[in-house]
Amino acid sequence: MEHLYTKDESSSADQVYQRLRRLLIEGFYPPGSRLVEERLASDLGVSRTPVRQALVRAAAEGLVQIFPNRGAVARSFTIDDLLEMYDLRALLEGHAAYLAASRITPAQLSRMEEAATELEKSLTYTFERRQDEVHFLVEHNAVFHQTIAEAAGNQRLITMLNQIVAVPLQFRSFYWYRREERQISNFFHRSILNALRLGDGDRARAMMREHIFYGRDVLLQSQRAESAPAALDEE
Repeated sequence: MEHLYTKDESSSADQVYQRLRRLLIEGFYPPGSRLVEERLASDLGVSRTPVRQALVRAAAEGLVQIFPNRGAVARSFTIDDLLEMYDLRALLEGHAAYLAASRITPAQLSRMEEAATELEKSLTYTFERRQDEVHFLVEHNAVFHQTIAEAAGNQRLITMLNQIVAVPLQFRSFYWYRREERQISNFFHRSILNALRLGDGDRARAMMREHIFYGRDVLLQSQRAESAPAALDEE
């Protein structure tokens, strides 16, 4: 079967996906909103074909849900969804850290060291926009966590993590992180990294679980803070 796109057009399709992904993560299309191809094509200034492809990729990443006879919808999360996902994350990422302790390579440790250092140094950086700062945090945090999953050497585990790690929730969580909360997150990263260097799987697992649960608690607080004004308006 011949490819419909040339190399340049494939690159363009990837750019469309990256732009759509960023808009979904930042909440430009609110959770639960319908994602109509015509509107997306107009918003992004492209034809419907790369938009359709981008929606399929976004659905595979868990950013979008596609329903028969309804089309694509920006994924929404309830408090119960959040609790279930973070419970699973703590279990799976904790196990990944345990496995990684006996398998991680010097190159992987170096990559994690660089990500942890950038997250620490970012406390002194000046960003033009808050969104840029949050994207920086999300991206380096992802490098740290994905390297552990990679070092664990279990492809099924990686697949399961990709299905439950909700990037929009991570973005929202980091958006609400204050300096103190970022310092606590950085402490967890250092503790996990040190345990991996020592080959201490039990400690790496314990610190990872604490780290995930702390992120969950910050996100729960942000969810409540966002819903409080709406509740006041209803009174």
